[in-house]
Amino acid sequence: MTDSSLSGLAVLLGIALYPFFANHLPNQRQNAAAVIGVVLLGFVILGHDTHQALQHGTPVHAALQAASFLFFGSAFLGRRRGVVAAERSALVPFSIGCITAIADMFTTSGLVYPAFIGVQAVCLLAITKTYSNLPKVTLIKAVYFSLLYCIINGLFHASTSTELALLIDFSIVKILFYVLLGTCVFHMVFQDFSRTRTKKGLDRQTKIDQDIMKFAFRGRRVLKDFRHDLRQPLSTLGILASVGKAISKDPEVTARYQHIQTAQKALKNMLEDFFDQLGNAIKYPQDDNAVPMTPIAIHDILGPLIEEYRMLADVKELQIRYVPSEINVMSNKDALAKIIRNGLDNAIKYTNKGGVVVGLRRRKGRVCIQIVDTGSGVENNKVAAHNKGWGHGSNIVRDLSEQILAKTECRNRYYNGKLAGSVFEVILPEEAEISHRNKRPAYNPQTAFEAQVMAMNHDHLLEIQRRLPIQGFDKVEFSLNGAYRAYLTALRKGMSPVYILYAGDPAQKTHAIEQLKLLGSLLDFEPCCILIYNASLENNPQVEFGREMIRIPLIPGQAEIGLGVISELFPAREKASTVFNVPTEGSQNEGKILGNKSLLTH
Repeated sequence: MTDSSLSGLAVLLGIALYPFFANHLPNQRQNAAAVIGVVLLGFVILGHDTHQALQHGTPVHAALQAASFLFFGSAFLGRRRGVVAAERSALVPFSIGCITAIADMFTTSGLVYPAFIGVQAVCLLAITKTYSNLPKVTLIKAVYFSLLYCIINGLFHASTSTELALLIDFSIVKILFYVLLGTCVFHMVFQDFSRTRTKKGLDRQTKIDQDIMKFAFRGRRVLKDFRHDLRQPLSTLGILASVGKAISKDPEVTARYQHIQTAQKALKNMLEDFFDQLGNAIKYPQDDNAVPMTPIAIHDILGPLIEEYRMLADVKELQIRYVPSEINVMSNKDALAKIIRNGLDNAIKYTNKGGVVVGLRRRKGRVCIQIVDTGSGVENNKVAAHNKGWGHGSNIVRDLSEQILAKTECRNRYYNGKLAGSVFEVILPEEAEISHRNKRPAYNPQTAFEAQVMAMNHDHLLEIQRRLPIQGFDKVEFSLNGAYRAYLTALRKGMSPVYILYAGDPAQKTHAIEQLKLLGSLLDFEPCCILIYNASLENNPQVEFGREMIRIPLIPGQAEIGLGVISELFPAREKASTVFNVPTEGSQNEGKILGNKSLLTH
């Protein structure tokens, strides 16, 4: 073995050791282990005739042989994750293979050792029997690498023995070794690259947990029913307050009915807003730190809130003072209203005498909203800080303030050295800050929330394209891709968060399930796989949330009802910039367009 060959193998060994120890993905560590095993075998094959220490039967030769099989064989273990019995059964042939590799120290026969190599080949093939739940391509790769490794090792020892040296050309062994080493290194590098590419499709913003989707799906239905049932008693309460106010002749009683009516309207608005927020909270995906900023008049927010809380202040015999202003600001009306409501509610709730003053100020180009009260402050024994809006309410206020770039403070105020109440202050940003945020590019590894929609044949692809609700996605691609084609597409373009497969014929259901299982097994970062199938032959079909996929039954004649589940799982999003592709024959010709135009316009 020349020095350059030695240096090349040493460098390659160092490169393979890094992913073996540093990579967090089990199959990538296993791929690196296979490369290490092949490199150690290379030291034996390329160095036997130039280095005396590597001659057959020497301790170094035996150690390299044992270490080579140990690393190479470990690459076959643990492929069927989660099935303990299968993983333990693979340890038996692996142990036998390691023992035969160590047995090289006790034999010098060129015929006996190839027999040991044959035992190692049988052991590696026995380990691959545990791959029953993995795709066929994984099994084919395992058989290829195991047989080629053992064939090279066996031919090498046969070619170096006195009995068979004349029958086997050593140059063939070297050629086969380089083929094995090249494919092993390519497989390791390719999979490292592909996992990085597919990972970007499931970043923090778009990763979908199907257990959460199950909760969201059922929660939206319960929420919808509860919202409908709650509106009736609220409306009844408002009607009774209106009737009572109309027939009452006592001004004090009329005022109380007015207070009830005002409180009923405020409660209704708050509940509607709560239901809207809860519904939006389970949309996919969402950006928690971005809200639209538009020009708004401060009085349009403060005016209704002051009138709403004036009745509560009158009941506690408190004064509430507010001078309307015509100041306009850039902000989000709903978020700003919630912040001010929190401060106003706490000011009146924890003030027993005196009153509350709401006013506007300008500070260095910024608009400042102040709510000043004569209460007991925020840091004494009567009112703790968390009761002054800085417990759960403070978290909401801080989150909303970050979204609109505002600064919110709550502090005590003093008069003649004595505590005189507290100040709740909202300092709004300058227009320059808002403009800067709007111009700043948002960090978003995947700019579009994408779905890949597949079908088993051309007609079914056109059918699902016409009917599928797609308003909840930014981008939808329709294609006749099988699972492996979809995997290759993910390697090139990045993985989509959602894969939908339509089986329009009941006979296609089983094959479609296998296709989605294959897709999920090929990708380390499992996407949300959805099967839409023809359920005409089933009794009382239901939506099923499984570990591997969501199954949505479709009954002929009621297709719109069944496909409505997609709308519930992925509701329409306000900011969706829709990009929809016409279907392509991914399995035959990716660039071929089916039809002259998209059927989405039909």
